[in-house]
Amino acid sequence: MRVGTAVLSSALFLAPPTPTPEFQLTTDPIAAPDARPASVQTRSAARRDPARLGPPEPDPSDAPRIELPYRGFVVVGGVPGAGKSTLLHRLRVTSPRGIFSVRDPEDIRTRWERFLGGRRAYRVWRPLVYLEHYVRLLLALPGRKTIILHDTATRGWARRLLGLVARLSRRPAILLWINVSLEESLDGQRVRGRKVPRRSAQKHWRRWARLRPITDAGEPGFAEVHTITRDTARRILLAPDTRRP
Repeated sequence: MRVGTAVLSSALFLAPPTPTPEFQLTTDPIAAPDARPASVQTRSAARRDPARLGPPEPDPSDAPRIELPYRGFVVVGGVPGAGKSTLLHRLRVTSPRGIFSVRDPEDIRTRWERFLGGRRAYRVWRPLVYLEHYVRLLLALPGRKTIILHDTATRGWARRLLGLVARLSRRPAILLWINVSLEESLDGQRVRGRKVPRRSAQKHWRRWARLRPITDAGEPGFAEVHTITRDTARRILLAPDTRRP
């Protein structure tokens, strides 16, 4: 019995220690949480951790606000680096549970990168990312949450298709453009550490150059069109109507 105990003690002593999980704090410039009525609060106090969310919460009276209809279908559009993922991340982190269904392919890409460990170039498995992205979008359509969708929306056929999807799912479609300069776009790509290939970036900018002068003129298939700057995107409050009409 003593021999067995001694062997067990030696095995425990020689076993490698259990690795402690590493936590990484984000320093992205994320705007403050939505300011909403007392009946709509953030998920938890941890969501307001300044180390995660960046600057302190600004005065809600100074933040721009967009009222969204019940079960809205919001397409956040703009060229790469405009700040779409930053806006969607802020909504996901600070919004109450059950309000938004945030669909961002960057989250899926990050998960695939972690799984593949850099063994394959992104262009090889990019179709898998967007396949999962749009499958998840289709699964979210029957629900009651307001959908917030990440898409450059610079392609005309893509805007028409998204408008049709919204109409078939009986959701009012809203297009939210983030209007940035070329310098701001390149800076946004540097900050996130992901640079879009030059050829792809040029295509986006040629389309965006044609769209910029007419973004406020409306878009077929969309009930509302809003154009904001990147600075506004960091502070804007999206307030969906959660009551069935």
